[in-house]
Amino acid sequence: MKTSDLDKLTSLSSININNSNLILTATKMSFDKNAYIQELWSYSNKQWKKFKGTDSKNYLNPKYSDDKKYLSFIEVEKGEKTKQKIVTKKGNTLNRIFETDGSIQNYIWSKSNKFIFITVSDWEKEFKKIEDKNDEPFYLENMPHKFDTRGVIFNKRSHIYRVNIETGKSLKIIDGDRENLISIGSLVEHANHLYFTANVYNNMGTMLEERIIKKTSKGLEAIHSKGMWGKLFSFNGKLHGVGLKNRFDWPTTTSIYEINEFGNTKKIDENFDRTIVDVKTSEESMYVLYEDSGKQLLGKMIKDRIENLFSEEITITDFAIQDEDLFFIANSFTRSDEVFKYTESKIEKISKTNDSFHKKVSTYDYTYKRFDTGKSKVDTWGIFVGKDRPTLLNIHGGPASQYGFTFFDEFQVYAKAGFNVIACNPRGSTGRGHKYLRDVCGNKWGVNDVHDVLSVFKQMVRELKITSKDYGIMGGSYGGFMTSWVIGNYPKMFKSAIVERALINWETMVGTSDIGIGFPEMYLLDEMDNNINLYRKKSPISYAKNIKIPTLILHSENDYRCPIEQGEQLFSALKRNKVESAMIRFPNEGHELSRSGKPVHRKQRFDFIIDWHKKHLS
Repeated sequence: MKTSDLDKLTSLSSININNSNLILTATKMSFDKNAYIQELWSYSNKQWKKFKGTDSKNYLNPKYSDDKKYLSFIEVEKGEKTKQKIVTKKGNTLNRIFETDGSIQNYIWSKSNKFIFITVSDWEKEFKKIEDKNDEPFYLENMPHKFDTRGVIFNKRSHIYRVNIETGKSLKIIDGDRENLISIGSLVEHANHLYFTANVYNNMGTMLEERIIKKTSKGLEAIHSKGMWGKLFSFNGKLHGVGLKNRFDWPTTTSIYEINEFGNTKKIDENFDRTIVDVKTSEESMYVLYEDSGKQLLGKMIKDRIENLFSEEITITDFAIQDEDLFFIANSFTRSDEVFKYTESKIEKISKTNDSFHKKVSTYDYTYKRFDTGKSKVDTWGIFVGKDRPTLLNIHGGPASQYGFTFFDEFQVYAKAGFNVIACNPRGSTGRGHKYLRDVCGNKWGVNDVHDVLSVFKQMVRELKITSKDYGIMGGSYGGFMTSWVIGNYPKMFKSAIVERALINWETMVGTSDIGIGFPEMYLLDEMDNNINLYRKKSPISYAKNIKIPTLILHSENDYRCPIEQGEQLFSALKRNKVESAMIRFPNEGHELSRSGKPVHRKQRFDFIIDWHKKHLS
């Protein structure tokens, strides 16, 4: 797969189904327009067709009403001054029932099928009056004032509107300006009340605090605070949540909890030690999407226990329920997104979304091993292109994430460029349970994870019978931390390095990152003011003087997760020490550049990476 092939891939998301029709969002890159094109595709009578898609608008997030009589979706006008709309369809009639200059974050259908509840993020009331917002000073009293992918947040608030689908009349039922709601997450109707998660500033103004809020006739009641919830849902007459009851339990596996009217929580299936990604329900059943050893699979709740439905080496990204049949979007290491139907007897592929791509573009297969390092057992993948070819060690971000049986454009691009590729899930990764996730905390940071990564890299090199000693190392975010840490502590092992959007200095990250207050303490298990020496000891910048190999630094100007000053510190240190190095700064991009940045920037990033490694590994 070449970088020029990126715009030939289609990714699928937001799958929904009624009795006879399946619908989803299809997304492609356009290098010519330097934008993403989003369309709605439908599947009925074993035929696929484009339901909505134009050059001037994007369409996304389709949903059916509970009675399946209506279809709804978001329509986004392209251009500098975009408007976002909610559109409903009944029969052949389309109605645009809601329009906003803000950003539609989420929406749900009411249980009565008469209303849609819409979450909108918009300028704070007073700031909205300012004509030239880019020239206005920021008056700040709270932290964080910015958040990655969302930009500045101190001057934005989230609201909930209720829209009558017959009349189109809307009513702001939750006023984020009045309630000071920085963001609203999940939203659900339960027991004749509306429940939602919201972030507000804590009393000290030092970080965001997440609350579960219940809307009653008397007003808003916060029934739970200080948790971390990805989703609320109603099942069997009880309110449930996916996440953590205490935010500072992180890093650990997210779980399913029952939540009573007083906010008390009870974990469902105490023995299920895997990260829960999503939950969806039918009238009778609860289905669970979870991570497991590089896979992302579906399970079913049976008598308060989650039982897996199958164990294919795939990554499921979304699913929909029709009676007891499941329809899901999945990809694998060598095949991109397709739609599958699961019944108790079989799994059937029902789409051909990326068939033409795979007929024209060859992909590389993998070798998978769970290597024993003497201290752990680590899931590891390798792509072999030649025993005398250079080899790239890739390290994922997080660290609470995972590589796996996923179609990952990066691995395929590097292999096509002539590199063997090795990747693994060291301790600290998801997919292996609570203990594995936490085994990098405190003094174990930069110890256990480094042991795992370097040990399995050597073992996979032997497994693939690679003879060339031309090794490169690279990674982003936490992977950037690991890359800079390794080349500073093991300066002779690799010949080329790429450090991307990295955590370089814990000490300055505390004051500049959008999660600087909280995240460091979660992993280092102590506050910086109590143990400055630990923060310095665990920072790659402390060992930058040892780096000798050519190093390329990639960073985005608007990265608020690992601010660009992190990359600047390393670049400055390398230049002072006369190390061959370069820094590339991507304008108007954030921490997610490699995944959702502008298409041209994503292609340019690949080209920089390949050129750098080819220059220094051949």
